[in-house]
Amino acid sequence: MAAYKCLGNYIREVNVHNRELKVTNLLGVSISKEFISSIANIIGTDLSAYKVVE
Repeated sequence: MAAYKCLGNYIREVNVHNRELKVTNLLGVSISKEFISSIANIIGTDLSAYKVVE
């Protein structure tokens, strides 16, 4: 059995939105819980409402 650790011990929530539209690289989350390039059509999408992950 794998030795899983609580994720909360290593991360913290940061509520930062893309208000100034500085970030244009949209990523999604795969079913294996990894960040992947988004295949969504974002033309005309308001990216200022999206959260920024650092």
